[in-house]
Parts: sequence; C-alpha cells; structure tokens
Amino acid sequence: MGSGPRWLLIVAIALLGVGEWAWGIWSGMTQMTQLHTQLVRQQAAFHLPAAKRHLFTRDEVKTFLAAAKQAEAIKDPLQRCLAYPDPPRSHWSPDAVAAYCHYRLQPVISFAEAQALIQSGKAAELDGRLAQALHDQQTQAGSPGVLNQIFYQDFGNGSFDIRPTLDAWKRDSPTSAFAYAASGFADVEMAANARGSAYMSDTPQSNVDAMNRLLSQADTDLRRAIELNRQVTPAYVAMINAGKMGPGRTYIDEAARRGLAVAPADYSISSALMVAEQPKWGGSLYAMTGLARRAQTHAKDNPLLVLLLAEVPAYEYDVCNCESRADWAAYPTVFDNVASLNLLSNAGSAAASNNHPELSVVYLSEALRFQSATDAIRRKRASGLAALGESKMALDDANSLIAADPKNADNYQMRGIVYMDMADNRHAEQDLETALALNPDDIDVLSELGNIYTNVTYEWDKGWDVADRIIRKYPDSPGGWVMRATIQENQPRAGLNETYQYFVNHFGNDPGMQWQITHMRELLAKAPQGDSAKTVSK
Repeated sequence: MGSGPRWLLIVAIALLGVGEWAWGIWSGMTQMTQLHTQLVRQQAAFHLPAAKRHLFTRDEVKTFLAAAKQAEAIKDPLQRCLAYPDPPRSHWSPDAVAAYCHYRLQPVISFAEAQALIQSGKAAELDGRLAQALHDQQTQAGSPGVLNQIFYQDFGNGSFDIRPTLDAWKRDSPTSAFAYAASGFADVEMAANARGSAYMSDTPQSNVDAMNRLLSQADTDLRRAIELNRQVTPAYVAMINAGKMGPGRTYIDEAARRGLAVAPADYSISSALMVAEQPKWGGSLYAMTGLARRAQTHAKDNPLLVLLLAEVPAYEYDVCNCESRADWAAYPTVFDNVASLNLLSNAGSAAASNNHPELSVVYLSEALRFQSATDAIRRKRASGLAALGESKMALDDANSLIAADPKNADNYQMRGIVYMDMADNRHAEQDLETALALNPDDIDVLSELGNIYTNVTYEWDKGWDVADRIIRKYPDSPGGWVMRATIQENQPRAGLNETYQYFVNHFGNDPGMQWQITHMRELLAKAPQGDSAKTVSK
C-alpha cells in the first residue's frame, strides 16, 4: 500500500473514532439495523411540510373500526391484541406489536397474592416466584419484562398502605434482593405522590421534605437490592425515576449505566431513561434520539425497544397538547410505528378534546388493544364513535360497561351522550337523570341535561331548574348563566338585565365570553323598557 492510501486510511480511522466518541459508549461501529432506518425515515417524515401529512379518511376509519370490532369479540385478551388492526397507513413492526401484546397482557403475580404469602410466613416462596420471573424475563421470548411488570403493577401505585407488607417482607427475607427492590420501588412512587404535580415553587416545604425523606429511604434499599443481586432490573428503573425528582443527572446516568451493563436489551430501563432524557428533565432531543438509536442495536433481542422510536417525535410534537391550533395531521407520522400505551392514550384523549374523532377513535382503540379493561378510555372513545356514525358500536360498549358496573354514574352519562348523538332524546334524558341520581350536582351531566332541555326539546321549566342548580352549586361557572340567558331570550322570561350584570361582573375579562356579553347587550337594547330589568329569584 502506498503512502497516500495509508494516510487516507489513518484519517478515516480517526474520523470514525471521533464519531464513536460523540455517540457515547453504546453506539460502537455496528451498522444500524433496519429499525434505525425506520427512525431516520420517521423523523424525516415528521418534518415534512403540512401538505405531506394526512388525517385519516372516513373510509379508512370505517375499515379500521370494522376490523377492531371483530378483534374485540375475541375473548382471550392476548389473542384479541394480536388480531387487532394497526392504524391506517402505519408501518407497525409485527414483532414489536406481538412483544408489546405479551408485555402488557401476560399474567403476573398480584399484590394480594404476594401479601398473602408474606402474611402466612411464606416470603421465601414469593422470592422463588420472583426469581423465576426474572429467569423468564431473561430467557423466554413469551415473557418480555415480566418481572418489571410485576413491580409496576404491585408496587407502583404510590400507596402508603403497602408499606407494612413490604417491611414485613424485608424482616422475613433479610437477604432478598426482591424485597429491598420492591421497598425502594414503592418509596420512589410514594415520593412522587408526596411531591405532587405543581411547580416546585408552588409545592409546600412539608411535601418537599417528605419527598426527600422517601427518596433517601429508596436509595438505601435500592442499593442494597443491587448488592444482593445486580440482575434485578426494577431497581435501576426506580433509581432513574428517583433521579428526576432529586438526586439529579449524575445519579440517573450512573443507574442507567449499571442497569444497561447487566441488561442492555431491557425495555423498562431504556423507557425510564428516555423520559429522563426529555428536555423538561434537563435532557435534549439529541439525547433522546441517541438513546432510541442505540436501543435499536438490541431490538433483535427485545423487539419492545422499537417502541422508543415514537418517543422523540411524540415529545417534539407533544401528543398531550390540547390546543385547537395543533397540527393534528402530524399524528399519523408520530405514530408510524407502535408506541406505548401512555402515548397512544394521551394522543387519543387530546384529539377527542379537540373534536378530531377520526384520530381519537383510532388511537384510543389502540390503547384499548393493549389494556382492554380501561373503562375511562372506552367511555372517551364512545363519543368519537357516535360522532363518526358508529353509534351501534358506542352503544354496545356503553351497555357492556353498565352491565358490568350498574352503579357507575360515568357509564350512564356516556350512554346518554351516545343517545344524544343518535337524536334519541328520551333515552338520553333517562340516562343523564340516572347519572345525576348516582352523582348529584355533577356539572358535566347537568350541562348535558340542560342542553337537551334548552336547545333541543325546549322544555323551559326543566331547563330553568337545571340552570338554577348549576348557578347555586357552581356560581363561578358561566354555563348556568348562559343557559339562563338562553331561556330568558327564547321563552322569554324576565331578569335578563340581572343575568347580564352578573355576567359582565364575573366573566367580563374572559375573551371566550365576549360573544355572550355582546349578545345579551343587544337583547337588552331591543327589550321593552323596564321589562328586562325585572329581578328573578335564584
């Protein structure tokens, strides 16, 4: 080889070394798999002009729902999940979907079972079952993340009620890595509850002190768990989550480094780290992209890692964004590949809140695919189904929910709304009245019922009573006063001037109420002198 080619080779090697350093110790020089190509394609598509994006057509949604309804008739949750259709025009990885179906729906030991074993002096048996779950997680393709799922389900609700059970477990099994990991895992979730969701500046110092105390306890137990068995992956997940609240970036990075060293293909560790890499936690889109890219080198061992591909565009676009000006046509690009239950649910809920049923029913259906027992998601989907003319499917859902839980007011409210969309006002009224009997003074139900009486059936006395109930219970809500003004205009009734004055005094600075104020002022100008100023009793 001549000197020229040799120098070119040296330069090339040096440049490759710089590239490896820039991407961190995980990336190496391995050629990116086809899944990395999907990430590049997905990100490039996400930045296409709006004209290149698309909403689902009515025919696409109709075809999707027909297939979804067939799948939902399957009794077995896993087979139902596997049979479910993917979103229209998406490119969901079949292996990743199958892995996520197993991950979400595999049977796991419940907290009640674990508690019964501990209370009956059989903590060793519980340790043995968790050791088997760890072994299955490491070796069985059909048990992806099973130990992690047990920890999420049994110890991740943030309830202090489970603390006595966890303490008893540690006493009975002082060398159990699982007992210490569970204790630390639970403490991190309790710390999050103690801290709350307000800005730190708005959080009472007592809450901050409680959070820090719990995080300190968690750190002690989690470190002990790792000393006893460094393979117990939920311990690293808990440490990453703890780092966001207090210990900080160094703590997070150390937990991730140690966790991925023993379980490089673990989805829960990478998923927790992905959240910690978000800009709002001190990370960056660059860091998120790098993590998603590195994770795909292990996707052949764990297809769940494909779910990380959606995290960057989902964060960049913000699928929790409920603003009406959002670019809803970007959703199909964000979710071109399978995403987590949380992202799918958030996307469907945001679309539902902003009158995009063509998106909401698809993504809420996909959320139900991976967690079919979520009644709140099913109720939210129902209104979108009715809006798209799929009232029969919505009504079937409502009937099933009421049959399963006949004392739940939300289920009757949902069916009442479906009946309203079907223009069946008699049944809508019956269900809304039933919901109100179960949950008196619910403003949402009162508003729906008042809408029927005021704007559909014109039963002014009933509408007036509903408006009066809203005004008495929620005087700072404009809904009851708008309802009252509508009746005073259309029946007519006296007292519009009183309504107008209250509205101006309490809602005059609300930009969204200016039309109502202007309209009332115009009505007053046209009213016979003196009649509009009559006072009505509240």
